[in-house]
Amino acid sequence: MSALGARRPALARSRSLGVAGGSRRAGFASPPRATKPTLLLFDCDGVLVETERDGHRVAFNEAFVQKGLPSSLNWDVELYGELLEVGGGKERMKHDFSNRIATGDEEMKAKVEGAGGLDEIAKDLHALKTDIMMDMVNANMMPPRPGIRRLIGEAAKAGVQMAICSTSNEKAVRAVLNSVLNAGDDLGVTLDDIPIFAGDIVPKKKPDPAVYELAAKELLGDTWKDQTQNCVVIEDSRIGAQAAKGAGMKCVVTLSIYTESEPFDDIGVDKIVDCIGDEGEERVSLADMDLDEGSLWK
Repeated sequence: MSALGARRPALARSRSLGVAGGSRRAGFASPPRATKPTLLLFDCDGVLVETERDGHRVAFNEAFVQKGLPSSLNWDVELYGELLEVGGGKERMKHDFSNRIATGDEEMKAKVEGAGGLDEIAKDLHALKTDIMMDMVNANMMPPRPGIRRLIGEAAKAGVQMAICSTSNEKAVRAVLNSVLNAGDDLGVTLDDIPIFAGDIVPKKKPDPAVYELAAKELLGDTWKDQTQNCVVIEDSRIGAQAAKGAGMKCVVTLSIYTESEPFDDIGVDKIVDCIGDEGEERVSLADMDLDEGSLWK
């Protein structure tokens, strides 16, 4: 237990005895509350880079072609937007393939059976799709979203611990993060400084809060449950925001191409913006996230 955690019982007793502010008794003062976020956690797709429409969707379709799947299997922009309601790429494919088979697609049924079942074909396709996606990222085909590098730089300068929490494959997330960090001047932080919690690292994907809870547990230790309210998540989707709020964290939604029409009113997100915003056009800054005085929480 941390020193602050060990003092909590004494602080609670001081409040019950009516000591002003509950912070002074018997000649000692508790340390001032840290005002910076304890953790700053980012989703990847749609937050770091606008990857879904022009990245993942394109890579999935190319993988379908390379593996000789039915020509009718093409995830257009509208369909892919609907499929994003299913968290995880492998899960997305299994959901779509199952629906096609259920409606009488015999060619798809034969392909799935020939590959050894839904789990096997999804696993094989996802590996290929990840390689295609990485080639696209490495070719700098998808730039960082406005302001994301600025916010990462501000957090690095302030010493705020950051991490990425995504349902995407860890290999692809690492490639995207690396491209963001190297898309301009040095931000004062390296790939090794930002842990990645991604893919199948948890049994349940967003909207389940498991990935955010795991990040807090790994980075904050035994007292993580007492600190989640001081963690800030940057998300772009409804299911991502549900995961963040389900973990008891603050959540800023930066709307992406596919999520700009999603409803968020019933989730209790703390702020919704169109983007983080580059310098001079900032919508969100680290100063806005001050736990005591930040404009995001007022």
